Amino acid sequence: MALIILPLLMIAIYVFTIKGVVGNPVPLDFKNNLDQAAKPLELSPERGRFALTMSIVENGTFALSQTLADAVYPDVGYYGGNFYIFFAPGISVLAAPLYMLGSKFNLSQVASFSLSAIFAVLNAVYIYLISKWVFKLPPWAGLFGSLVFSFGSTAWAYAVTLYQHQATTFFILSAFYSAWKYRQKGKWSWLHAVWVWSAAGLAVAIDYPNSLFMIPVLTFFSLSSINITKYKQKINFSFRPLIIISSLAFVILMVIHGYYNYVHFGHPMRLSGSIVGYKAIKEKQLLGTQESKESIDKLAENKNPVSYFSEEKFPMGLTILTVSPDRGIFLYSPIYLVGILGVILAIRKNRSLETSILVANILTIVFLYSSWGDPWGGWAFGPRYLIPALGILSIFIAFSLSYVRHFIFRIITFLLFIYSSAIAILGVLTTNAVPPRIEAVALNSGYNFLHNWIFFKDNHSSSVIYNTFFYKKISLLYYALPIYSVILILAVIFLFILPRLEKRHGN
Repeated sequence: MALIILPLLMIAIYVFTIKGVVGNPVPLDFKNNLDQAAKPLELSPERGRFALTMSIVENGTFALSQTLADAVYPDVGYYGGNFYIFFAPGISVLAAPLYMLGSKFNLSQVASFSLSAIFAVLNAVYIYLISKWVFKLPPWAGLFGSLVFSFGSTAWAYAVTLYQHQATTFFILSAFYSAWKYRQKGKWSWLHAVWVWSAAGLAVAIDYPNSLFMIPVLTFFSLSSINITKYKQKINFSFRPLIIISSLAFVILMVIHGYYNYVHFGHPMRLSGSIVGYKAIKEKQLLGTQESKESIDKLAENKNPVSYFSEEKFPMGLTILTVSPDRGIFLYSPIYLVGILGVILAIRKNRSLETSILVANILTIVFLYSSWGDPWGGWAFGPRYLIPALGILSIFIAFSLSYVRHFIFRIITFLLFIYSSAIAILGVLTTNAVPPRIEAVALNSGYNFLHNWIFFKDNHSSSVIYNTFFYKKISLLYYALPIYSVILILAVIFLFILPRLEKRHGN
C-alpha cells in the first residue's frame, strides 16, 4: 500500500512544482526570455539538454543548428563543421518521447522536464525497497528515508528540471538492488543480472563520470558471482557464468555509444566534452576563416577534460560541498547529519558487504566531485553534484532511526527535516541560478538560499502551475504552504504514528 500511496502523492507534488511554461518553445524563445532566472531554461545544462532533445525530434540529428548553438551558448562545442552540446546525450534521448507527447498538448518543454520527476519517484521506491528488503529495516524508516531524499534535500530542485542527477541516482540504486537480488539466486536472477549491466551502460550515456560511480555496484555484482567454500582441507571455488553471459547487454550499449562518438567526433573513445568549445572559437573569431580548421584542431588537441580533476583540489572541494555558506550540504539539508550517524552505526552494527558497497559508493562520489575544478556545479541551488550520494545516504537515515529508537531522537530528526524541507521548497519554487560566492561578491548578489528568498518574497516562481493558474490570485507563500503541510504531515506519520502502530502490532 505504501508503494502506491507515496508515489501518487509524490507525483502530485512534482506536478505542482515542475518548472516550465505553457507552449512549445522554439530556439528564438531561449535567449532573453526562457533563459532568465526562475525560467525553465535559466542555466546552460538544462538549456543544452532540451536543445538536443528539440534537435533530435524536430531535425532528426544530434548536431545543433547555428540558432540552437547560439541559444545554449556557452556549453556547446564544435567539431567537423557541426555544433554539439558538451553533455552526454542520454538524458536528451530519453526525454524525446515525452517531448513528442507534450507537443501534442502544447507542453513540449514541461513534458520533457517530467523525465527527472519520473526518475525521482523511482528513486524513492528503491530507497524504500533497499531499506526494507536488503537491510531489513522497519518500513516506516524506509518511507521516511524516501521522503527526505524527495522533499528534504536539494534533489527536489533537480527533480523538476532537465538535469542528469536523478537519473544517475536511479541507475546506481536500481543496479545495487538488482545485484542484491541476483545474489539471492532466485528465479529471476538472469533478469537482474541483465539489468545491472544495462544500468551501467545507460548510466555512462547519461553522464560520463557515472562510469566511475558504477564501479562499487559492479564490484558487488562480481563478488556475488563468486562462491568460496572450505571443506575439510580443500577450498572449493565456483563461479556463476551468468555474469559473463549477461554482460552482452553492457557490450551492446557501449558499442552503440562508441559508434555515436565515432560518427560525431571521429573516434569511439572521444567524448563530447573533449571537443573544442564554441566560446573559444568565438573569442578567437575562427569560424569562416581559411585557417579555421587548423586552428580549431590545435585547440582541440590542447583540451583534456581529465585535467579538470586533481586530488590537490580535494580539501577545498570537500569543504565547499559540505560546510561552505554557498554550497554546503549541512547548511542546505542538515537532516543528512542523521545519515552520517547512520553510516557510523551501520559500519559498527551491520558489517555486511552491502553496507560496505554503499559507503564506498558515497565516498567515490564525494571524492570525485571534491577533486573537480568546479565543485560548486556552476550556478546551482545547493551541492547538486552530491545528489546521487544523498540518495544512498537517505538509506542510512533509515539506519539511524532503526538503531536509535529514542523518542527525543525522532523529535530532533523531525526538527532537522522541518528546516531542510523548508529550504528545499524555497529552491524548487524559485530558481536554481544561484551563483557561487566567488562570483556573487563581484555581482553584488546572494550566493545561497537567501538569494532564493528574494525571489520567493516577490512571487517570482518557476512553477508552471503557479504562474499559469495562481500568480494573480495568491502569493507564492500561500501556494507553498499546502505543499509544505502535506510533506510535514507525511513526516509525522512516518516518524511518530507508524512506529507506534508497529509497536502495538509487535505486542
